[in-house]
Amino acid sequence: MRKKLKILKNLPKSIILEMDNKTIKNVYGSKKGIKKLKSKKLKDIFDKNTCKVLKNLNKKNKKSNVVIWDKKEYEVYYKSNIFYFYDITSYFEVERKLSQNIKELRSKKEELQAVFDLAANGISILDRNGMFVYANKFFQNMMEYTMEELYSKSCISLSSPEYAEPSRIAVQKAIQYGSIEKFKKVCITKSGVHLNASMSLSYLESRDEILMITSDITEDIKYQDKLKKQVEIEVSKRTEQHEIMCHQSRLAAIGEMIDSIAHQWRQPLNSLGIIVQGLRHISSQEKIDVGFLKEIESEMMQKLNYMSQTIDDFSVFFRISKEKESFNILQSIEDAIRLIDIQLKNYNIVVNITKDESIDMFVLGFANEFRQVMLNMIHNAMMAIVSNNVEKGKIEVSITRTKKNLKIEVVDNGGGISKDDMPKIFNPYFTTKEKGSGIGLYMSKVIIENHMNGLLMAENYSDGAKFSILLKERSKGDIDT
Repeated sequence: MRKKLKILKNLPKSIILEMDNKTIKNVYGSKKGIKKLKSKKLKDIFDKNTCKVLKNLNKKNKKSNVVIWDKKEYEVYYKSNIFYFYDITSYFEVERKLSQNIKELRSKKEELQAVFDLAANGISILDRNGMFVYANKFFQNMMEYTMEELYSKSCISLSSPEYAEPSRIAVQKAIQYGSIEKFKKVCITKSGVHLNASMSLSYLESRDEILMITSDITEDIKYQDKLKKQVEIEVSKRTEQHEIMCHQSRLAAIGEMIDSIAHQWRQPLNSLGIIVQGLRHISSQEKIDVGFLKEIESEMMQKLNYMSQTIDDFSVFFRISKEKESFNILQSIEDAIRLIDIQLKNYNIVVNITKDESIDMFVLGFANEFRQVMLNMIHNAMMAIVSNNVEKGKIEVSITRTKKNLKIEVVDNGGGISKDDMPKIFNPYFTTKEKGSGIGLYMSKVIIENHMNGLLMAENYSDGAKFSILLKERSKGDIDT
């Protein structure tokens, strides 16, 4: 039987068998070999079950049925002694795949539904008016509404009054531009709780709907507010600490300045004492030389003026600069040296200033604070020379230009800084002096780097220490800008 069926290997998609009683009278089909079926009987071609189905179509006048023929499925119609066979194998395959795809889609839908409901954010679908079409469990729980209740709500109606209009605009912008990210607003839950929310909206053009992802950022904002307050408290503490250190630095400087004033005044006071003693001798004479008295008066006034000028210099030195200004650093350095000039001479310490004549010497900053830094540098150099008993003390101050910066260097021959102390010299309250405050160098670094946007560095150099200051140069023509 199987051998007889080899001719059916390439059956066409449709075949017509015209019957004469039980014998095939004519065969119609487009493929090669189909004509060989002519004059054959149905039982020579089909198995018993298929022959039975075909006979039933004839007897019962059934409209159609499906049979298997050479491993293919055919839908068969019978009318007026003619069998019409239509190959529906491919249709069944399509149906099978379609059924499988539908099953897979349902599975995917269930997976997506689970992901939506288990997501750690509120996910919802809105229509173009912002009305809820769908919302996952997280969003329902967050807003305390069931899905049935949300159908009558919108993302606008769930907003606090001040955010209703911005929410409506956000929906329009999402439709217009395709998406809007991290739109922040306040939502009101069913029980009246106000939530801080961050929302991202994406327009699904093919569905004319909006996907909205909502995050509750209430705790984040509370944490940020708490952190902000902690920062403000810490900044306040540091500011207060900085002010205390500035005050301590100023007090320490005042102590040193009082000592300097004493040195500055000692010589003129001694001279005035000698002059007063001389006046007693002159007063005992019978004839007083008026011209000599005028010379004495002039010398006394000169000493008094010098002492008065000293007081003026120190009073200006301790004034706090409130605003940045353009000032001449060379003049500031000379002013600082003049304040301790007597002490430097008493210790036989020579101070030399070298400068690049092409530099205008003007920088933007706080003149008095800069003078304090320079005074601290030179005073520290002087004390290093004195404490190490250097016979020929020398302090070299140089002003040069490096690219767009002015470089001020203070170099001494006082023996330098130990390796152990070098990393700590700019730390607050660190000092190597017996009665030192340990805030002079710290405040100097704060003034140069924080207040004047410069740089202060220290290193050992030759037989002493070198302090270098870098400041941005400001030309004289920019003073009033």
